[in-house]
Amino acid sequence: MSWAPKHFYIALVVTLYLLFALGLRWILADAAADRDDFEQAWWLSFRQMTFARNSTFSALPDSVRRSAEALFAAPPAAAHETISGQYHGQWPVAYTGQTTAYWNGTLPEGYLRPANSSNVALEMSLDADPAVRGSASLVSGTAQLRNGVGTYLTTLDLQGLYWGDNGTAMLFGVPEISAQTAMDVVRAMPSRHAFEQAQAAYSQTLDGQLLSYKLPEEVKDSCSYQMYLRFGAAPGEQYRAQMIMFAPNCDVLLAAPSTQPVAGVTDAVFRQKGTRYFRTALALLVVQVVLLLQQSRRTKTHAGLSMISHYMLLGQVVIDGFGFHLHLIGSMSSGLINMILGFVTAVAYLFSMSFNIRYLMGVWRVHRPDSIEALVSQGRDGILKLYLRFYAVMAVGLYIIYEFSNTREMSSQYLLAAILAAIYSYWLPQIYLNVQRGVNRHLRVDYIIGITATRLFVPAYFLACPDNAAFIRPSPLIWYLVAYNLAQAAVLVLQRLLGGRFFIPPPLRPAEHDYCAVPPPPADEESRIDAEQDASDPAHTCSICLMPVVAAPLAEPAAAHAVTPCLHVYHGECLASWMEIKLECPVCRTPLPPT
Repeated sequence: MSWAPKHFYIALVVTLYLLFALGLRWILADAAADRDDFEQAWWLSFRQMTFARNSTFSALPDSVRRSAEALFAAPPAAAHETISGQYHGQWPVAYTGQTTAYWNGTLPEGYLRPANSSNVALEMSLDADPAVRGSASLVSGTAQLRNGVGTYLTTLDLQGLYWGDNGTAMLFGVPEISAQTAMDVVRAMPSRHAFEQAQAAYSQTLDGQLLSYKLPEEVKDSCSYQMYLRFGAAPGEQYRAQMIMFAPNCDVLLAAPSTQPVAGVTDAVFRQKGTRYFRTALALLVVQVVLLLQQSRRTKTHAGLSMISHYMLLGQVVIDGFGFHLHLIGSMSSGLINMILGFVTAVAYLFSMSFNIRYLMGVWRVHRPDSIEALVSQGRDGILKLYLRFYAVMAVGLYIIYEFSNTREMSSQYLLAAILAAIYSYWLPQIYLNVQRGVNRHLRVDYIIGITATRLFVPAYFLACPDNAAFIRPSPLIWYLVAYNLAQAAVLVLQRLLGGRFFIPPPLRPAEHDYCAVPPPPADEESRIDAEQDASDPAHTCSICLMPVVAAPLAEPAAAHAVTPCLHVYHGECLASWMEIKLECPVCRTPLPPT
């Protein structure tokens, strides 16, 4: 009897498994039969299509159709063997008002229709077979559309043909590729000859591959774009193309004339750009680390570290953190060589950040010993909280930079400039500390100039260079950032030459302590009476060398002694030697102003 329940449950599990397997097999068989029926019907419809009966080109608005015909009818230009590469551009949107196909409804979530008269930015990547004379080559790729304020609109999968004989191409873009896409590409061809060539090319390509595509009912309705391009002669390995881009079901028209063409470069040039950038960035990071090591060796003592602002180093750590994340993300979207170099550059940023953190902790321990002890007392929890705050700042900053780096709206540009200005204000805390201390002898001039120049390279490259590897559009506000950062560096250099308070009017400068002031009377009554009777009698003992301090008459300052703000008296030479090591009173640990 004890075995009966066990056998029952085993039999039940086996039965359920068999029913599930049989049901799944029946469902798959039914789905396969449906796919087979669809494939047979699709191939029958595809092969029976004719230009006269099935072309959608003639249904385009007159202005769009005439513009596309003019591109294809122009005299042959210096054709490219292939149009594989990276493209970008920005043009205003126009609604033709000549089509009623747009459903005037709500697009699916994640898809936006460009607003009339707004600017739309296009970034496109194409992969084309080499052109063969007398025939067309297949083209595939992706395109991303953003509006004038940088808002993401859609990502299109592209398919089409390129004719190397006359440098023309027709592409069809949809958010999701389906089995219907190839048919739509053929139907959108501008001529009978192009229609028949596209039909023959896709018949060979899709033979046996159609089942790998989604069924038409499995994709959402959204704006689909027909793109007609004509490539002209361009210097070197660059591309320049006129374009007519129209979405019949959304009535959206983008036109790239010869005066403002689609600009692009070959994949080889794009990889070379990325390689040159990553190599330059890597070399500059090595320079930063060398400068940092030289600077840290100059300020090894307590006195030297106390003259360095920990907020200045913290600002540089934040910049290194941004650099690490941005280059790591950039390496993931590049080719193999650029991926390797980008990863190495990201690691180099991490390496530079670790050196800055090590230097920062030494300076922080001098300026804020209580906070360091509190952090150590918290153990792993304190360190974990510190890292979480750091990476939270990184995440917010990266999101804002990503959202506003590709926008033309001035309010967004000003916000991006304000964020960069805040990040690149890392010299200001050091300037303020120099004003407090009154000197700036501990920062090396080559460190100031070198760090300023190398840390400006990345924003200047992407926001000032119109031909940068990421196709980020230049912003004139970058020059304000460059001038702002160079001004900070100039003030630091002048502080080293002219004094930490050179730019502050004398009436506003804080009073400087006089170490040669008259020594205070001894604390005990007996010593005070003796000092009054004989001023040459040593009334003070130097706590550094433990020898008596012989002071001059009370009414005159003496060079042989030094008086601290806390009124402790030492030999002048002893205190000077001590302050080279530590800017604290040897007796009471009160911070001492530099001489």
